[in-house]
Amino acid sequence: MGVKLAPTFFIDAALQVAGSSTWYCICSGSPATYNDAYTNFMLARIAVSSGSFTYAADSSGRKVTMTAAPSIPITNSGFAEAVVLVSSADSTLRFRTTCTGQQLTAGGTVDAPAWKINITDPT
Repeated sequence: MGVKLAPTFFIDAALQVAGSSTWYCICSGSPATYNDAYTNFMLARIAVSSGSFTYAADSSGRKVTMTAAPSIPITNSGFAEAVVLVSSADSTLRFRTTCTGQQLTAGGTVDAPAWKINITDPT
């Protein structure tokens, strides 16, 4: 049987979809669409750019790291359960993952640590 292969440029292309996001949203629930993440479930959000992401090799593939984001303004009160990357350029949800759950109160700020998206080499 042949060995599976996903060239680096293929994996990086997928990671660059996440890295071309324009907004980083902290949300309640599990938003499934751009509108859910950007509006309906959004508790806090900040604009991001290509400088917010770093691409690198990982021990088992490739990764993109979202830099830490301190003092994100909280605009809506609620229980944070997810962090979401979206693009306003084409109104798409690019990536969603869980976060440490915590109650957020409108008018405050929240600090988000750096986190990464890994895509492992096929086996």
